[in-house]
Amino acid sequence: MCAVGEEGILRLERLMMILGADVSRLPDQHRMSTKEEKKDYTPNGEIAKKIASVTPYFPFKGIKKFYDIGGFLKHPEIFQLVIDVFVERYKKIGIDSIAGFDARGFIIGPPVALALKKPFIMLRKKGKMPNSVTGKEYGKEYAGKEVLSIPRSSVKKGDRVLLVDDLVATGGTLSAGIELVQLMGGVVAECACIVEIKFLNARKKLDGLGYKDVPIWALMDESILNLDGLKAKDIDTKEYKDDGEAH
Repeated sequence: MCAVGEEGILRLERLMMILGADVSRLPDQHRMSTKEEKKDYTPNGEIAKKIASVTPYFPFKGIKKFYDIGGFLKHPEIFQLVIDVFVERYKKIGIDSIAGFDARGFIIGPPVALALKKPFIMLRKKGKMPNSVTGKEYGKEYAGKEVLSIPRSSVKKGDRVLLVDDLVATGGTLSAGIELVQLMGGVVAECACIVEIKFLNARKKLDGLGYKDVPIWALMDESILNLDGLKAKDIDTKEYKDDGEAH
């Protein structure tokens, strides 16, 4: 009788479950536990906490806590968890395309779009993209003004579009993206981000702009992001200073 590795046993068990066979006949040590079978992808859940544990904050651009997704990007296995969460959620919610915000939405959006086999749309700052449609000026997340553009004909009438960014604070950027998708005749299925700064209440801003029907979903909020980049022993901050341009 040939020896079967653990990975082979797990595959066999999944096949047996699909066929309705009795998996209890497999050795106990090779059966999948509930924890292995189901991952906690809920907001602020166990997976979110694992991602938060390597996502530091720094004083930057005059903001006391600027959350740096570069923390988890250095860990491929953690970055993969982020993508897995988004893929698992949005394969169940019918969408036609994914639109990511300039620039961090370009990091998260494409791998999710590839996994779901959906088109990816870049929402870029005005003047950065040819053959595009430009929206109205909007207030950025903390201060200042900006204008976004979307590729012409990238959204068809009735398309369900997922908006993706790394973080939502005041909701200014999200509102600009919603406006562009609707201008093209599309419907925003949801606004998805890794982090939502709850106390800034982006939901209230969107409601006030008439976007009450557009959901906001975030993997985590600031309550579990407790990694101080200046105090973490494994983060080199020698001679660090807040040299970011003020908002």
